[in-house]
Amino acid sequence: MSPAHSGPLQDRIAFLWLAIYLVGGGGLGARIVQLQVVQRAEYELAAESNRTRMIYQAAPRGRFYDRNGVVLATNEPAFSLIYLPPKGQTALGLTTLGEELAKHLNASRKSILERLQQAVREETAVRLAENLPTRTMFRLSELKTLYPGIDLIVEARRRYPFGRFASHLLGYMGRMDPRSWEQLKAKGYRIDSRIGKMGLERLFEVELRGKDGGIMMEVDARGRIKGIVERIPWQPGSNVHLTIDAAVQRAADEGLRGSLTGRGAVVALDPRTGDILAMASSPDFDPNDFLSSDPELVKRSAEELPEFNRAIAGTYPPGSAFKIIVGGAGLNEGRFSTSDSVYCPGHYEIGGRVFLCWETKGHKTMSWFPGLTNSCDVYFYRMGLRTGGALIEKYASLFGLGAKTNVALRGEKKGNLFGPRAKGSRAWYDGDTANLAIGQGELLVTPIQLAVVAAAVANRGTVWRPHFTSRIEYAGGRPEYKQTPERAGTVPMKDATWSSLHEAMRLVVSSGTGRPAQIPGLEVYGKTGTAQNPGKDHAWFVSFAARPGEVPPVAVAVLVENGEHGSSAAGPIARSVMMAAFGMAVAREDVPPRATMKELPQELPAKPAVLPATRRL
Repeated sequence: MSPAHSGPLQDRIAFLWLAIYLVGGGGLGARIVQLQVVQRAEYELAAESNRTRMIYQAAPRGRFYDRNGVVLATNEPAFSLIYLPPKGQTALGLTTLGEELAKHLNASRKSILERLQQAVREETAVRLAENLPTRTMFRLSELKTLYPGIDLIVEARRRYPFGRFASHLLGYMGRMDPRSWEQLKAKGYRIDSRIGKMGLERLFEVELRGKDGGIMMEVDARGRIKGIVERIPWQPGSNVHLTIDAAVQRAADEGLRGSLTGRGAVVALDPRTGDILAMASSPDFDPNDFLSSDPELVKRSAEELPEFNRAIAGTYPPGSAFKIIVGGAGLNEGRFSTSDSVYCPGHYEIGGRVFLCWETKGHKTMSWFPGLTNSCDVYFYRMGLRTGGALIEKYASLFGLGAKTNVALRGEKKGNLFGPRAKGSRAWYDGDTANLAIGQGELLVTPIQLAVVAAAVANRGTVWRPHFTSRIEYAGGRPEYKQTPERAGTVPMKDATWSSLHEAMRLVVSSGTGRPAQIPGLEVYGKTGTAQNPGKDHAWFVSFAARPGEVPPVAVAVLVENGEHGSSAAGPIARSVMMAAFGMAVAREDVPPRATMKELPQELPAKPAVLPATRRL
């Protein structure tokens, strides 16, 4: 290349290098500015996190109160063992630590090791044990000097002061499963957070949950805790005030536990508002067991949990308790009067088949008042046929049968409405009407539905949506929520019809099959029911009570599975519940002895066979 051409080429190369230098240097400078200025706070935070760790402390959960301010679920201080994985934690180190902790915690080495490995994977602190006894806590405190990453903290632990009390309603708390963790981690939940798993604990999870606090700890390169940097206070959750009356609930719980079979349900309502005063299902459970520091007890409790809430999800034939609706329909529509009488020889023939009365020797001459008082099946076969299946079905629907009450609990069943419309295109026969008239056949109800029926009869026609919330006392200054009663429907019957129903139900208790429910000083109204079942028959008692001249403040439905007789098995439970609602102490002498009960009329379910006969609606 000639000198003439080398000059311009060198100039171009120099210019190119200058451009590269300027662009590269500018980019590097911009990056330095970004690192030193723009992202300085971010990297300072990252650097800070390399030498600090947050040990979270569970906030006190909101409390549950009954209508009188009695605490039903609260919190107490408890020691928890946590593990904060240090950097460079080896598998061998975890195995040794797991073996040591398992000895002190009375837990399996495998379960402890899995929790430790989870902490390393998630790079977060986990609780290894909660509610530690004082003796165990002191033994574990010695290990803190030997094993980096473990520590003991004090936090709030859920406690249910009455144990097996309204357990199906209140529910229980437990650890999150992986699916719940994926759904809730974005809302600030940690992998070891406790959540409501059932009942009101689950329903009010958002309201009850507080904002966790914690301790910001300084740690060294090996993860050893050097000291406390900052304490972040927790914020408690919101308190929920319920309509439940603790005394009424206790009477319901204890009544079912002491019943003939220990299985059944009780629902007590305020007929004036739809307030749920008690909701019990048996067998029940102690929600404290799910918060125990003993993993075997927690595991056993989960395996044996009687989760089925019979009060809202159990469906049963109502038996003779349904005769209240049959009578109301027929009397109100003028299909028969209170003075119309029939003769009961102990059986009644329909379409060539014999339908029996529970009283095999017969009740002789029966009209409305003795008919309901003695629960005569023949009387109701005859009056049911006069009324017709369609009308009976209509009134059953007005009272809310065949539909959910829409109580705000998971798992409620709607039962099964039985009648010509519900049966659809299938033929409807007189035998179907006879079965329906005594609450048998395909008719199925839940205990809460029959409690709504009893309340509607007590208040003369208002069907309330049952509810358990009185008010929510929000944390953080938010205005409190107050529940207002919700009318779900009405049963438009004449005053004379309501009066006839009330008088007949009063006679049931004063002189008929419901005598075990008598309470001195109160006007008690009731109806027994014994429902046919493949095994032993189910026992029902529906009732309400008032002081003379007052509006009834309590209505009750009691079911004892396989209790056989509504009078002796369910009646005394209803009596105790109503006494508790009026502030009356239930002494042992207040409960009629079984010997006396056996002398009372014990209604049996009629077992009529159905054969197609003349079709009649």
